[in-house]
Formats: sequence, structure tokens, C-alpha cells
Amino acid sequence: MAVVSSVLSSAEQVPSDLPVDRLSSLPSNILDIILGKLSITEAARTCVLAKDWQYKWLCISDFSIDYELISPASGAANRWNALACIINRFLLHHSLSIRKFYLKAYCRPRYSAIYPWLQHLLTRDVEVLSIEELGYKQNFEMPSYLFLFEKLQCLFLKRCALQFPSTCRGFNSLRELSFCNVLINDDELHRLILECPLLVKLKLFEMSRLEHLRISSPLLEELEIDNTIGDIMIKDSACLVSVCISDNSYSDRMMQNWRSVTCSLSSLDILQTLVLFRNFIEILAADYALETYPLRNDTLSCLSLFNLRFETLNVFRVCLSLLSSCSNIKSFQFTVEAAKGPKLITAFLMENHGRFSFPQLDSILVTSPAGMGCTVNFLEFLCAHSPNLKALTIKKGGKHEMNATRVSNVLSRLTKLSPQASIQYQP
Repeated sequence: MAVVSSVLSSAEQVPSDLPVDRLSSLPSNILDIILGKLSITEAARTCVLAKDWQYKWLCISDFSIDYELISPASGAANRWNALACIINRFLLHHSLSIRKFYLKAYCRPRYSAIYPWLQHLLTRDVEVLSIEELGYKQNFEMPSYLFLFEKLQCLFLKRCALQFPSTCRGFNSLRELSFCNVLINDDELHRLILECPLLVKLKLFEMSRLEHLRISSPLLEELEIDNTIGDIMIKDSACLVSVCISDNSYSDRMMQNWRSVTCSLSSLDILQTLVLFRNFIEILAADYALETYPLRNDTLSCLSLFNLRFETLNVFRVCLSLLSSCSNIKSFQFTVEAAKGPKLITAFLMENHGRFSFPQLDSILVTSPAGMGCTVNFLEFLCAHSPNLKALTIKKGGKHEMNATRVSNVLSRLTKLSPQASIQYQP
């Protein structure tokens, strides 16, 4: 139990009188700020600083503990014992509300210890609850009384299994819901979202059981998902302004029905920001009927495409289709992982010269490897078809920088096509 002693030995002792106690004379709000800057293990040690500090750490309203910050010197079992000792002592002596509770640990096979902690927290008016399992082997079962947190505003769960029985209520105050690798089926997640009437942010990643994501959430503003969900249907979400579809490097599953996604995005009345990553772009690029099913949204103003690989013409087709079918895009940001030489795109761009127009586009930000390859040709095409472009910024991607001669040449080529724009390179 050496680890427990090292963390909490001072918490079990009454500190001796100090010659001068300047800390205790500080205003209480200043003391709270000081404690709020510390991890819970550091906060526990403050009990030896002065008399009045013996139990002060037990009154903080934001509790956060990370298994990885506890010394590993005595092995996994002692690290867990130290963590559990801190939590038990805190909950036992804490008589006020606990606004935030964060737990990040290797909980398996000690899941049963978490359940009484959650039951105790039910009486503490918790507003933010985050439980993150660091292990990969098993998702622990979250108890149904999780849904009894009446004042919960933010919930983050990672690597657990969750059931939402028909007898359970949702979260009437919840504004942000984040799940990562949470086992829950389509119908239960759909009902859970419906039972969170104030939901503003929804984040879903590594959701292996989800096949069909259905979202009906009238106040939802931000949606972040990855590309492993089979298809998506969004309706009755009149406030949704931002959507992000990221990559999932831990799964081979890929979104199958991209048409349901584009139809849902096209139907959003005030969508302003769309962020897409490489895998979803390549799903679109693989469908040769793309031009028949473009995403059309006249409210979209900011488009971001990340981790692109300019290795096939279809990737360029997707980019141009998105820019042209969403005619009010003002800001276009994209990052390039790899790009072939200019020969890949030269003939294609010549064939399509004058076919596209991006009159609203006023800023472009691109992050690209030093060589850039056909990325420069793509930028030239955008400049030539964006009469109101005001700013174009090229940022260094990767470890290597472009040499000064290459930078000067690229900037000169782009400036000739958009003399009115501010064009710069940021190493």
C-alpha cells in the first residue's frame, strides 16, 4: 500500500501549527481558484499546508482523477487502491454539491466499485459526468440509475455498455452528449436522443453496434460522428449549424449509404459548417454516379476537408462538386496528406476550365507537404474561378519546408490569377 500512503498519508494527519499561516488568510474564492488548478492528488496533499487546509480539498466542486497520474511504482493493484482511496475519502467527507466528476482509469475488473460512487453522486447535483475506461478488452455495463441524474448537463462515456429501458427517463437538462466506444443499439440511442430535449452537442465515435443513426433533436447545434455508422437520417433538427464526419482508424467498417448522409445534410436549413475527412471523401469518390447525387445546401458557408490524398481524379471531382453545389461557401480549408504530380490533373482541369464558378468564396487555407505536387494546379484552378477571393494561405504540412525559390514561384503563379487576394506561405 505504499502508493496509497504516498498520496494520502498527509490527508490522514492533522498538520502541526505553522509559525506563520498566510495561506488561510486568503479570501475563500482565491483558495478555491488555487485548488481548482490542481489535480485531485495534489489537492489532497494541501491538507498539510495550514490548519484550515486540512479538509479544504474535500470541499472543491470539480473532481477529476486520472489513473495515469498516479505513480506506477507499486503496480496496477496499488494504483487502483490509491485511486479508490482518494475517491472514497472525497465522497465520504464531501457535504456540498459536486459540479463536475471526471474519472479516467483502468476499471476492469473492478467495475463494481464504480456503482456505489455513481449512487452517491446522484445526491450531489452533478452537472458534468465523465467516465473513461482506459482498457480495451471489455466494455463494462453502466447501471440504469445513470439516467436519474436530474441536473446533468454534460455526459461523456468511453468503453461501456449502455441500455436505455423503456421505463427510463432521459436527461431533461442535458446539453452535451459524448459517446466513444459505447455499446448501445440503434433504437435505444434514438430514444435517448429524443429524451434529451435541450441537447445542443452530440458526439459519437467508435460506435460498433450502430447501423442506422436517427436524429430528431430540435435544439441540436453541433454533430460529430465518424465514418463507421452505416447511414444517417437527420430530421426535426432546425438548429443544426455544424456537422463533422471524421475517420476512425480503429475500425475497418465504412459508411455504406452515403446518399442518406448527403440528403440529410441538404435538408438542414441553417447548416453553416461542414467538416469531412479522407475516408468519407473516398467513399464519395468511389461512386461514379456522384454528379447525380450532389450535396446541395445554400446556407453552408464553411467547408473543411482533411487528410486528402490527391491520387485519383475522383477526389478532385468530389471537392469541386461540394464547392459548386453549395453555392454560398465563403471559406474553404483543406489538408493534403499526399499528392501525385501535375500530370494527374492537368488535362482534367483544362477540360473543366470555365465550367465551375465560386463567386462567394473569399478565403482558402491549405496545409500541404513541401512538394505539393498537383495541389498547386488545383489552387490555380480555384483562383481562376473565384473572382472575389480575398485571402489564400498555404501552410507547411509535415517536417520539410519548401525552399525559398519554390515558395516564390508558387506565390507568383497564384498572384497572377488572383491579384486582388492576399496570398502567403506560412512555414
